Amino acid sequence: MKELLASSISAVTGLEEATVAKALSIPKDLSHGDIAFPCFALAKLWKLSPVECSKKLAEDIALPTGFSRSESNGPYLNFFLERSTAIKKTIQGCLYEDKRQAAPSRGTIVIDYSGPNISKPFHVGHLRTTIIGFSLYKLFARLGYKVVGVNHLGDWGTQFGFVYAGCLLWGKPADDMNELVGRYVEANLLRKSQEAGENLDKPLVNDIARDYFLRLEAGDPEAVEFWKWNLEISKQYYLKTYSRMGITFDSWNGESFYVQFFDSYAKELKDSGLLVESRGAYGVELGEPLGFARLLTDDGRTLYMTRDIITADYRENTYHPERIIYVVGAPQSLHFKQLREILHKMKRQVAEKIIHIPYGHVPGISTRKLKTGSGDISLDALLEEAHERAKEAYESAVSKRPEGIDVEKVAEAVGLGAIYFNYLSRTNNKEFHFSWDEALNFKGDTGPYLMYAVARLYSMEEKAKDAGILPSEHCDFSKLSEDEAWDLSSIVMRYTDVLERTATDYEPCNICNYALELAKSISRAYLQLRVVGEEDIESARARLTLFIAARETLRSTLEILGITPLERM
Repeated sequence: MKELLASSISAVTGLEEATVAKALSIPKDLSHGDIAFPCFALAKLWKLSPVECSKKLAEDIALPTGFSRSESNGPYLNFFLERSTAIKKTIQGCLYEDKRQAAPSRGTIVIDYSGPNISKPFHVGHLRTTIIGFSLYKLFARLGYKVVGVNHLGDWGTQFGFVYAGCLLWGKPADDMNELVGRYVEANLLRKSQEAGENLDKPLVNDIARDYFLRLEAGDPEAVEFWKWNLEISKQYYLKTYSRMGITFDSWNGESFYVQFFDSYAKELKDSGLLVESRGAYGVELGEPLGFARLLTDDGRTLYMTRDIITADYRENTYHPERIIYVVGAPQSLHFKQLREILHKMKRQVAEKIIHIPYGHVPGISTRKLKTGSGDISLDALLEEAHERAKEAYESAVSKRPEGIDVEKVAEAVGLGAIYFNYLSRTNNKEFHFSWDEALNFKGDTGPYLMYAVARLYSMEEKAKDAGILPSEHCDFSKLSEDEAWDLSSIVMRYTDVLERTATDYEPCNICNYALELAKSISRAYLQLRVVGEEDIESARARLTLFIAARETLRSTLEILGITPLERM
């Protein structure tokens, strides 16, 4: 409907249709209208005040099909939809046309998310980047972009030197991730004690780690073999955990992939005239407030910034994306500002495409077995805790469960859905304390509440089918005259607008808020719009079709958030 309105306004005003479409919005008070057009841009074109433009536009415009009237309200011209036409178009578009999944047609977007460090603990500190990134991945794919999800593994660095030192001092463990991490932790504890002047009678861990990494960068066969052993154990472990979480990637190219380019980039940087020496390293002086960005060590080794320059170039040349999105914690904001500025100085067009999505820390998350800061809890421990607590919450909250329901399957989906929604329902940068009771409340603003709303509508459809009531594209939508039907339809109508806004500000919380608004409208309509037992069969069929359209819309929002909708709960 917005497309038709934008075309009509453009024809009268001379404004670009895309400009008009972008300006159209939904009034905060829906009694003022269904769609509003601000006349500020038009005032410059017509050389009238915005209020006068609003009045003139109301007189001149030919309302497109589906609109009943327009009203001038100060600098805004508000448009009212013809309800039965709008409801029909919304339901038919939702169920019988767009299928809620666009074919790739809008260019390519690269999203870098998760990126754990090989041989280090895979803990809940990685959770927020993983689920924000994957939600954005699903969002852009839903909007018709070709999306490349990248897990930029930290698989190149001195951490392998610490694992090597641990194996050298305490023996090489079996092919087990936990034991591998144990060697890393033991070596780091010894390193810290040695830096404090203790345990100096033992081999110096820092020296062992530094020597190992230098040999690895030089291609020493024994060092490379040990590194590959680490990498294989870690990747198999990660794949298992990601599979449980429903998280996928298109590329696993980590830092090690870019080793092949190190020498040529180091030479380019040295020949560029950009490098200066400072504090034992070579880098670029960017001035205030960005400061000095280190690129090479004094012995020629690459640093994080150099590797990110190489990575950005590779992604630009390989995927030719519109945007490269990095979902990385807020403390790294300076790093990405420096990266963009260095790429500008290197005259790389990719600098304009880099977008950093910062996120805040989630302190205080705990399990029954471990009550400590979030960085100390393994992701697997959190997932197990989620399953156990979700099972308890489900069995407590849902007394009338479907016959033969697989409680373990429900608990797994509800546990993950509770965590994902709780994390994504805040703005990215917001820090918050995670609460199990809050996240698993089936009657609160939670993932389980939304999942139950979807399952309840599947149950409604099944009961309606048994009663001989079936949805139809051609039912009499004029039967949907109740305010609850219009409220529900108008929210379903906004689905694409919400997705487009989220694609602009990268905040999945928009989708969370929309899903809650939709679910609450479903609940109100559920109480008022009877389907099974309704004497007027045409009203029952129209209502059922509306409920299914709302269900599919809610289901789609959950899928974008990474939550698995269930048909039976």
